[in-house]
Amino acid sequence: MKDPFVSIIIITRNRASLLRHCIERVLGQPYPHKEIVVVDSSSNDESEQIVAQHPEVISVRIHGQRNNMPQARNEGIAASSGDIVAFLDDDSMAYPGWLEALLNAYRDETVGAAGGRVISTPEPYCNEVWGQPYLSVSPSGRVKGKGVGLVSMNQVEVDHLVGCNMSFRREALEQVGGFDPNYTLTNLREETDLCVRVKMAGWRIMFVPTMAVVHFSTRARSPFAWSRPYILFSGGRNSMYFAIKHFGFNPRTLVGQLIVDAGVDASKLFYVAGMLSVSAVAQMVGRVVGLGAGIALLMSSQRRATAAPKIGRGEQVDTEQMPLPVASESESLT
Repeated sequence: MKDPFVSIIIITRNRASLLRHCIERVLGQPYPHKEIVVVDSSSNDESEQIVAQHPEVISVRIHGQRNNMPQARNEGIAASSGDIVAFLDDDSMAYPGWLEALLNAYRDETVGAAGGRVISTPEPYCNEVWGQPYLSVSPSGRVKGKGVGLVSMNQVEVDHLVGCNMSFRREALEQVGGFDPNYTLTNLREETDLCVRVKMAGWRIMFVPTMAVVHFSTRARSPFAWSRPYILFSGGRNSMYFAIKHFGFNPRTLVGQLIVDAGVDASKLFYVAGMLSVSAVAQMVGRVVGLGAGIALLMSSQRRATAAPKIGRGEQVDTEQMPLPVASESESLT
């Protein structure tokens, strides 16, 4: 396919400032055969005002909905016309060369979906660790997703992609259908579901490391967000639905979901609970020790003196007045 038309669909809700930067990053990708579709389910009109500043951007407004990622993606697909349909979240900022890397992936006619690196660590730290991504789906419906932010050079075939930076060939979407709206609440597994259907239809799914975005996820920056009850409920509910839908109601699926995956999550929760308990005790012990240190300070003039040591000052040297070294005749260039 020569010079395919690419539709970049941006899903947004109540994050106008991030949306503005996201649109600008996409517009800065030097490829003329593209369109941007913004699907906005905001409860205010701030995002709509941002979109209005770019007449070339197609706006799709969804009213009265939230936690509707599958529906929003399907609305975006319906409004788009591209041979390739790419998805970005409003907090995903495309790197320079993102679109070029995407296009290169689809030069292989067997590729039905492609995604790339999702960077959540600030530069330059994000470029310190190398490794391959691990994006797999087991026969019991267990989903693994690790290493998507690591530095790598080679494209690798994977089982699924990360929703904030993924794309699909329209032909593949027409063959397998759109996103399943039965993934509710956090919408976990909605992108994995579509990837599995694309792969089962015979298409290859490629991870392209140079197709990179910076992801400013507020949830990822909250260390205990994943342990909130509604997030855990949504994760359990959607994971079980995904496993039964694709791998059937059988002992392997039930063991994988109810024992293995549930056990992993439970162990994480117990570890966090234990660490919080130990941390609470350590903090109280620290305060008691600090109390003793503070009383000792008040009772000793010597301690008070050492608590505010005198500051010295070095001799200033005026480098402008210093004579430059003169090379001897034997050291001079000839």
